Amino acid sequence: MRSPRVPAAGRRPVVGVWAGVALVALAWVAPGVARAEGPLSALEGDVDAIATRALPSVVTVFAQRPGESRARDGRTVVRTHTRVGSGVAVDANGVMTTASVVLGAQRIVVRTANGLEADAVIVGCDPIFNLALLRVPDLRLPTLDMASGRGPQLGDWVIAVGTTYGARPTQSVGNVAYVHREPRFALLQLTNTVVPGNSGAAALNTRGELVGIVQGDLGDAGSGTSGDAARASGFSFAIPLETVRPVYESFRREGRVRHGYLGVTTRQAQVASESESGASVPIGALIESVVSDGPAARAGLQRGDLIVGFEHDRVEYPEQLARWISASRPGSSVALVWVRDDLEKTGTVVLTESPDATPGWALGLGGPGDGSPPRITEIERQIQRLNQQLQLLKNQGGTTPH
Repeated sequence: MRSPRVPAAGRRPVVGVWAGVALVALAWVAPGVARAEGPLSALEGDVDAIATRALPSVVTVFAQRPGESRARDGRTVVRTHTRVGSGVAVDANGVMTTASVVLGAQRIVVRTANGLEADAVIVGCDPIFNLALLRVPDLRLPTLDMASGRGPQLGDWVIAVGTTYGARPTQSVGNVAYVHREPRFALLQLTNTVVPGNSGAAALNTRGELVGIVQGDLGDAGSGTSGDAARASGFSFAIPLETVRPVYESFRREGRVRHGYLGVTTRQAQVASESESGASVPIGALIESVVSDGPAARAGLQRGDLIVGFEHDRVEYPEQLARWISASRPGSSVALVWVRDDLEKTGTVVLTESPDATPGWALGLGGPGDGSPPRITEIERQIQRLNQQLQLLKNQGGTTPH
């Protein structure tokens, strides 16, 4: 279903998901189209050597949380739930992983490839970018070098090295099938096979350098340490180094990432679908309140305005706008398009710093787009949409929907 057209001024045509999925389909039906970095036979011969060198730098992360469950006799029982993921040593006792693995954990244990275990503490955890930095004081880990120069391009080979729920090492080889970009965010779609427990794994280039952090499988990440037989996914996603590096540096300096702040609360707006009778589609972020003397107020935004454009990209729902605002640097200027009384308005807003170290909406605590899901859940929805559209393309023989 197609969303209503946003006013032409202030937005550019967005290549978006459909064009990206078409490229993914090309990578499947015509492998020769994608650019490779060397003969496949040579790459296959090097994969084991690259993975073997990287394995000591890849750890298993066990994040324990208390949770309640109902016993058969009706009593409420407090149990420990363990979420399991992978992590990558980026300095001697620093491990990068995904925020979705450690968010809300009361105790974190890291296990190395040779079986050593040690407690870890969270230096910084950011659900907006889905990244976290752990400090493991009792370990000295060999580190993985971060790649320099340009980031991975379509067709580049990628080796994913991680661990399973049972702390067993995994490795897979694939390539970059699509680079998904939106304001302030990028996501690499890989053809690498991942298994549950790979969230936080290392994505390496053919020189063994870190090019990203694997998002991992979208299965149940809280099923403990006995899920080695859980299904594998034929596609994976990675946070590219262009995002990982500045977040890591910010964690090291301040233990946090500074987020932009617009100074509004919003809710979802919908309009009737033009293509499906009785259906509605999301459109923009409807302003419910404006903080006095905040960035939005100073730019002239008012209660009842419908924000439909951000930096020349279409805004479809409030959580999307909140994510883009939060991922922007305080002090940066952003171009907005909004509608008031059926008239289009445009303006530039200078963002300030969010008063919250972690915006409440990102943790599912309300805020912009009341009731919006956590950032982690939104990432999973986005990945699921991409995979569904890819499967549709494959079923249709590679044709592109219009």
